[in-house]
Amino acid sequence: MDSRTEMKEDENLRSIPVDPVGLRKYVIELLDSLSSVKSHGKRASILGEAGVHLRCLGDLKEAEQVLREALRIVGEEQLGARREFQNKIRLGHVLQYQGKFKVSNALFEEVVAACRVNEELSSLLPFALQHAGKNLFDQNRFSEALPFFAEAMELRLKSDAPQDQIKSSARAIERTKALLQN
Repeated sequence: MDSRTEMKEDENLRSIPVDPVGLRKYVIELLDSLSSVKSHGKRASILGEAGVHLRCLGDLKEAEQVLREALRIVGEEQLGARREFQNKIRLGHVLQYQGKFKVSNALFEEVVAACRVNEELSSLLPFALQHAGKNLFDQNRFSEALPFFAEAMELRLKSDAPQDQIKSSARAIERTKALLQN
């Protein structure tokens, strides 16, 4: 992993780049690399990753554009439901940051429902739940967000997920409970 992509989470459960200048350079390199990439799958992956980092940098309009382009490629080239829904989670997160909650709520409902019933998407369920919870958290809907975080944590523990994912769910639960007590 490139150290320029390192993140920390603030009290609002938002990812903040440790090195914003380095991350911006990394994103420029990623997007510049598209000119030499022919594989549709690789292009969609690069755009998806760039979208995540652009969101964290606060470049929400560009993040939305590159994620919609990734989704277009995935759809046109039929690259699979997993890639489609992974990028829908990313796009939902951008829409959340933009305050477009009507659209982000609908998108997260779609994603969580699909991950619950489609075996190909089941491994994305903890991510879908975590991000759907953050979407609700951002709307101050803490009592609705908490069960999403709790289920994400349960699934992450069961699947022996990486420690950073478990810690993220634990922080979200702790922060949400603290806000519910106030």
